[in-house]
Amino acid sequence: MVQRFLWHSQDLREENLNSFFISALVDMRASLILQNEAMRYLCVTGLPDCWTVERNSTPGDEAIFGGTIAAQLAESKARAINTRKTEQLEIRLGEDRVFEFRILAVPARSGENQIITTIIDRTEDRRRERVLQQLLREVSHRSKNLLAIIQSIATQTSQHADSLESYVQKFRGRIFSLSRSQDLITDSGWRGAHVHELLEQQVGAYVRDRADIMHFTGDNALLSPNAAMHLGLAFHELVINAVNHGAVMREGGGIEVMSTVSSEEGGKFLTVIWEEPLPGRIPVAGDRPPGWASRFGRAILERVVPASVGGTAQFSLGRNGVRYVIRFPLGSE
Repeated sequence: MVQRFLWHSQDLREENLNSFFISALVDMRASLILQNEAMRYLCVTGLPDCWTVERNSTPGDEAIFGGTIAAQLAESKARAINTRKTEQLEIRLGEDRVFEFRILAVPARSGENQIITTIIDRTEDRRRERVLQQLLREVSHRSKNLLAIIQSIATQTSQHADSLESYVQKFRGRIFSLSRSQDLITDSGWRGAHVHELLEQQVGAYVRDRADIMHFTGDNALLSPNAAMHLGLAFHELVINAVNHGAVMREGGGIEVMSTVSSEEGGKFLTVIWEEPLPGRIPVAGDRPPGWASRFGRAILERVVPASVGGTAQFSLGRNGVRYVIRFPLGSE
């Protein structure tokens, strides 16, 4: 049981402390109601703006709060008198306002009980709690999606790897690609990531000394977190192919990336085009350069990424170079 006591200087009488207590409650944005055991109001101060005491009238719970709340308060006050414990009651007004009523019965010198009711505005506290719960649910949702992507990458990479060393190298690169996209999404407050920044981050991880090789034009659209994760993975595969087999291998080679937002009847759509010329010294057998684009790399570009963002993609390899086109609705999850 909590011991309640009050210490004060001997030359200061208790009744002189009232103004200090009331000032402290007002500063805390708390309201105070003092009643005797017969529930007659003795003092009321600092009521929230949604409740008022009519002038030239005798205040009471029903007159101030209405019949429904007054009935709830009567039950809580009766329990407080019987148990000598603080009763807590949360009152909601519509969808916006939340108030906490704390009710305590304190014996007076006359032998009767006095009922102290403190009202605290909890609206902002409850709003922060709701936001935190939403963020936690969002983090859980994103984490599950990310784990599903990682599981898919691990499975598919193992099926198409020639050796353990090849598997580890490719799997590690793809995980790093996801982590870089995740950094952009987190920095934006989970809003997503822009196409140009996503491209720069993936390219910069592998072509720091040839940053000028990438030419971006068009709309720098903001992608949803899901779209950013998957388009970043597509950029990773294209960059790796360019580093190992393509335009990055020769001086003067350049990669064009064009981004276009179009408005259609179904909403806004984003089209991203990657065009990369092939180095002349790479021999082409048929319409495919040797060693170009692993099977899983093509699966990411042609199936995994477009399916995950609700779009379509075309990936072509030939004597004229590499061309990748992906189109999907903006904001798709």
